[in-house]
Amino acid sequence: MIRLLVDSMCDLPKDFVNHPSLDMVSLNVIIEGVVYRDKREIDLDGMNKSMKQGIVPTTSQVNPGDFMEYFENCAKNNIECLYLAFTSKLSGSYETAGLILKEVKEKYPDFKCRIVDSLHSGGSIGLIAVELLKLIDQEKDLNYLADAAVKFIPHAHFYFSIEDLNWLYMGGRVSKGTAVVGGFLKIHPIVSVEDGELKIIGKSRGTKKAQKTIIDKTAENIVGYLDQNVGIAYTGSMKPVEDYEAALRLMGVKHIEPVPIGCVLAAHLGLQGTGIYFLDTPPDEILK
Repeated sequence: MIRLLVDSMCDLPKDFVNHPSLDMVSLNVIIEGVVYRDKREIDLDGMNKSMKQGIVPTTSQVNPGDFMEYFENCAKNNIECLYLAFTSKLSGSYETAGLILKEVKEKYPDFKCRIVDSLHSGGSIGLIAVELLKLIDQEKDLNYLADAAVKFIPHAHFYFSIEDLNWLYMGGRVSKGTAVVGGFLKIHPIVSVEDGELKIIGKSRGTKKAQKTIIDKTAENIVGYLDQNVGIAYTGSMKPVEDYEAALRLMGVKHIEPVPIGCVLAAHLGLQGTGIYFLDTPPDEILK
């Protein structure tokens, strides 16, 4: 038996959230000194209520004890495991999991487990996880799954626009001056996780121009694989989601699913933002 472990930075379509071969460990959101496990003890609506009051959440990686409990349980029950981790360049969870796995294997040397750094965040991790779950259903072995995960990584894309630069400022991503000027001019940064790092890849003035930038980048890269389930990530209002959905349908995309982003990611991106995530190539071709 093989199980796929993800952390709460992985945003999945609803049909896969409760997949029988899937498990999840949570990163943490800290609000006024109280620690909540993302997607278990707090959801996006609950955290947004605090943020609307001006409270700035902080975040932390997966608790080492959660990895220890999970890996030991798998080892004791002869379960193989693949952990698809949130990018190591933005969190210590990947490194911590590796250290804990080393300890567990000293006690259970026959335990088979692979850890893959996704180099992604949010919905783009979900894209890879969905394909891995399909391969688990096909009874592929652990090494095949780990190699497949690595092959999928460069083909996943996630473009997201932010309407309030103050949250990026409070998270240390932009300067105070940039946030003030950007807010005055209604500058919306376009962000993407590239090579494992959160990068501002463009700036647009106004919501409509920001949406067009994301739609154009999507159209440029998705053309070879329109027959897929494209995700629309959101943190606040659903109006931009409707605009993106209409644009995707004009491109020829038929399967579209809005998915709220996890609380840890929302804590850094702010109260209002939307984006699109997709694969640029059919999975069968990637695996060739």
